[in-house]
Amino acid sequence: MSCPKCQGRGHRRWPLMLAILAAVLLATAVFAAEPTALSLRDAGTLATARQPLLEAQAAAIDSLQANAVAAAQWPDPKVRLGLASLPVDSFSFVQEPMTQATIGVSQAIPGGDKARLAGARGERETEQARQQFEASRLRIARDAGLAWLSAWWPEAAEPLVRQIETEWQRQLEWANVAYQTDKLAQDEVVAMRAMLEATRDRLDDLQRQRQRGRSALARWLGEAAARPLADLEDAGAPGTPAELAARLDAHPELAVLAGAASVARAEVDQAREAYKPDLSLDLGYGLRGGERPDFISFGIGLDVPLFPEKRQDRRLAAREARVTQAMQMMADRRQALRAELDENLADWQASRARLDRYQQDILPLTRQRVASALNAYGSNRAGFARVSEARRAELEARLNLLAQRLALARARVQIDYLTAEIRP
Repeated sequence: MSCPKCQGRGHRRWPLMLAILAAVLLATAVFAAEPTALSLRDAGTLATARQPLLEAQAAAIDSLQANAVAAAQWPDPKVRLGLASLPVDSFSFVQEPMTQATIGVSQAIPGGDKARLAGARGERETEQARQQFEASRLRIARDAGLAWLSAWWPEAAEPLVRQIETEWQRQLEWANVAYQTDKLAQDEVVAMRAMLEATRDRLDDLQRQRQRGRSALARWLGEAAARPLADLEDAGAPGTPAELAARLDAHPELAVLAGAASVARAEVDQAREAYKPDLSLDLGYGLRGGERPDFISFGIGLDVPLFPEKRQDRRLAAREARVTQAMQMMADRRQALRAELDENLADWQASRARLDRYQQDILPLTRQRVASALNAYGSNRAGFARVSEARRAELEARLNLLAQRLALARARVQIDYLTAEIRP
């Protein structure tokens, strides 16, 4: 038999267990309801996951691939039905010996290797479209990352600017008291009030930047752009200049232009093959009435390029010029990308050096200045203005540190784009 005391204890445990279970479930529901913070990497991933432009280009790839298969086929045969030499006075099928019902079939045969070359051109166009898809995907991931940074900066900077505003308010309150006791001139009070209003103007501008940044992010992420933003992480060094230059050749934009040159070469092959004449085969059968013998007919048609210098030669020259055009455009774009890479690498190096200087030298010095000002104020060797100025200088240094983090991240996003290192 069970002990009555033990049964009582068991009954008392149930409300406690149910309360704990309810608390766990409530905490789980609250945690699940809270949106997770959106990181810089998340922005690129979400932007390329479901993007109408990419879906449109994917459909274009399917279209080109299907057309490439169709282009490699011979033209469809043609079937011909008719009546020949039917007398109009009686419309009798047996009145005249030449009257016949005809049925025929004809087939056009492209000369040389034209059909295969047409299919090969379509395959190269399909490959070019695939590279265009990759270039668009990479560009969208970059633009989404830059939009994320545009939204992150005002949200990260606003708390510091509000602290600067608070310091100006404190100093202005002190200045009003000092002015009443003739320890401060009126123009100095007015100057402080002007700096306070300028700081508030900075806050208004940050609010504008915040709204614009969120709007730019919504262009790529939709409703996900409303999620809270995670802190900006340091992505580390992008690599040596030699390594970055070597990766530049793998950029999808260059692959697209290389694809254009490949398509142009396929068109040159087609233009050379155009000198070979096309054939057409014709087979017909004539059915006659009145126990007359039926007719069969057979024919071969052949294109005769009488003036190749005005047609085939000109087309070949035009296709060869397009190859040169595509190659030169690719060379020009490579130079432009290399210049952009060098510029962004210089920006990254400068921002890295300035960021290290702020972290290692400037910020510690501003903190020392605040501590020194507080000690001097506590011992009546300095006024409150000196403390407020030191605090503002420290806040401005922290704000500049954020600006360098932003510049560093912007340069890194561009470098990753130029070296095709963005992995959405």
